[in-house]
Amino acid sequence: MLKHCFVSYNANDLYFSFSNSKFNLSSCPKKPPRLTSCVVNVGFQDIAEVIHNKVLIAAGTSAAIGQLSKPFTSVVLYGKNLDFRSVFQAGGFPSTHSSSVVAAATAIAFERGFADSIFGLTVVYAGLIMYDAQGVRREVGKHAKVLNKLTANARRSEVMSFKGNESNKALQSDEISEEVAPPLKESIGHTEVEVIAGALFGFLVTFSVYSLM
Repeated sequence: MLKHCFVSYNANDLYFSFSNSKFNLSSCPKKPPRLTSCVVNVGFQDIAEVIHNKVLIAAGTSAAIGQLSKPFTSVVLYGKNLDFRSVFQAGGFPSTHSSSVVAAATAIAFERGFADSIFGLTVVYAGLIMYDAQGVRREVGKHAKVLNKLTANARRSEVMSFKGNESNKALQSDEISEEVAPPLKESIGHTEVEVIAGALFGFLVTFSVYSLM
């Protein structure tokens, strides 16, 4: 008797649950939204949160100040003419590559601690960037300087030989009118002093950012 009642009770509950009007297919969990819908749902508030990212602020500020100071440091330290185009060029004092990566690594250390694995990753990344700036990129600049001198000397010797031979005036005009390739960029890498100065500058900028914000 008890078994029969138990079975009938469960059957009634099962029937009630299926006959309930609230139970329909629309109440089932929906599929996760696609990537496009997630991107569309990103609002201005989410984008505005980027300005509160201290890692990006420190790295961007150190890079911007370093690039803007290059026209003046080139005049004071290297005796060059004041050229504001150097703001958009690589090389010079200080190294903005090293300053930005050191600023990012320092900011992550302040936020997550020196024992965090992400901080270790940024330190490795910063070391590679600084080594490449004073190593590979500096050697590329030296090679470009030598190639520019060789090209200028070869072009000068050709012009002199054409001027010495009066019978080749037509050939001279044809050769000189040819398109001349622009000189290679010599200011690409950095010296050890420029890299170290950039690293110290990035640390100081990050320290200032965390002190003010």
